[in-house]
Amino acid sequence: MTGTTGSPLSAWTKRPRVLPGARARLFCVPHGGGGPSSFARWVPALAPDVEVCLVHLPGREGRLREEPLTDLRLIAARLAEAMAPLLDLPYAFFGHSMGAIIAYETALLLDEPPCHLFASASPPPHRVEEEPPFAHLPDAEFLAAVRRSYDGIPDAVWNDPELMGLMLPSLRADFAAYETYRWRPTGPLDCPVTALGGKDDPLVPGETLTDWSQLTSGDCRTEMFEGGHFYLNEARPRLQELVREALGTTDPAPKGRG
Repeated sequence: MTGTTGSPLSAWTKRPRVLPGARARLFCVPHGGGGPSSFARWVPALAPDVEVCLVHLPGREGRLREEPLTDLRLIAARLAEAMAPLLDLPYAFFGHSMGAIIAYETALLLDEPPCHLFASASPPPHRVEEEPPFAHLPDAEFLAAVRRSYDGIPDAVWNDPELMGLMLPSLRADFAAYETYRWRPTGPLDCPVTALGGKDDPLVPGETLTDWSQLTSGDCRTEMFEGGHFYLNEARPRLQELVREALGTTDPAPKGRG
């Protein structure tokens, strides 16, 4: 089977380390403009009990030549199809920023609910606010607006015109997808949710994160960390610990990993 881009659906999920003895799988969904490498360091840290599957959207990294999608529900539908063969184990989502909305929409489509959803640096879908769109702006204005709002792109990337040129289509497509997304009332998720955020993130304050509780019939907890919108870069060890606890794989990772 193939997705709308013509690539096999298996292209949507990378399994850098297949673990036959894993007790669960974690599907990591990156932020807007991000690729699967955003979570590469999670792969060895959660082995051998948790197999990390990296969600790989078209238009970035190994799928750079493909047309990026601009509809979050279409992205979720393609991802749900790609995940189907991998749901023979208990599984969870970890979605960061826009990735949390994709994870939520994907979870609604799957016959077997996740055993946990980690929603990182994202308002719950029903609290996504309509803001003046800027995905349509000329390149320079668009990138200036992105830089004013987000701090996740390193200076080395900003200062490399060729690299920014490669990232621009997927970044613009993701912002267009987010700007046009509107939540549709539906039944609650049938799984626990952990809402995560940075204490200094002006985009997603703690009081907004708590409203994820309105979208699940399971327990919902909020965890705040030092840092801004991309707090997870520094908080990774604690986040991985939370994942292991939620999936019942609390044994520490082997030394030398992480």
